[in-house]
Amino acid sequence: MLLTVLGTATPYPRPDEPCSGYLLQSEPAADGRRTSVWLDAGTGTFAELQRRITLDQLDAVVVSHRHADHSADLLVAYYALRFSEHRPSGPIPLIAPEGMLDRLAAYLGPNSVDELPRVFEHRPMSGFGEASIGSLRVEWGPVQHGVPAFGLTVEEDGRRFAYSGDSAPCLSLEEIGERADLFLVECGYDEPVRSDAVHHTPEDAGRSATAAGAARLVLTHRAETLTVEAARERASAHFDGGIDVAVRGLRVEI
Repeated sequence: MLLTVLGTATPYPRPDEPCSGYLLQSEPAADGRRTSVWLDAGTGTFAELQRRITLDQLDAVVVSHRHADHSADLLVAYYALRFSEHRPSGPIPLIAPEGMLDRLAAYLGPNSVDELPRVFEHRPMSGFGEASIGSLRVEWGPVQHGVPAFGLTVEEDGRRFAYSGDSAPCLSLEEIGERADLFLVECGYDEPVRSDAVHHTPEDAGRSATAAGAARLVLTHRAETLTVEAARERASAHFDGGIDVAVRGLRVEI
């Protein structure tokens, strides 16, 4: 599998840094084509996605939760998937929390109610679930973020990728990341929060990756006060494997 970082900013985009979004692709098939999944659709990531693939190459969208910095670009993608010269021939599977199409329709207006199902085939996330997208096997489960939010794993040919979405440290996330070859974990806090935590610090991310038995850690969704160097150093005190810090354009083979 191949992971490409489209953006990591929290909670709003900055110059040259869109919000959360990733392109996850399968190994190439015999004809060279990869299964392509847009993972989280934060503000600014749709343009970055189009640097990598055309829309008719997009196989599915997975959204970890409904906060705008992970989902807002679904609004503009709706228009592109309807009217672009590269639009797909049918609706794109959208694996996302319950109520996502209703939320989109509230912004797009009443005329979109009938059109949205022709653009997105919504597969609601609720509790634990799984789906197949081409050669990729996707599983998800709830994590702790104060709203319905999900971490997920993707497997192909024995290789295992895991993603925290936005989450405080929790047992569910450790189970989701179990034995991951690459664990993509957010670090939206610079300093720990005493109660009602909804994000990781870098130290938390290192501990979550260690508890999961992950082989490699990629830190993402960095708090704006955290430098790349500080995030890596602080996580490394709690995780012995390789650590990368996500920035726009980073590509990682899994």
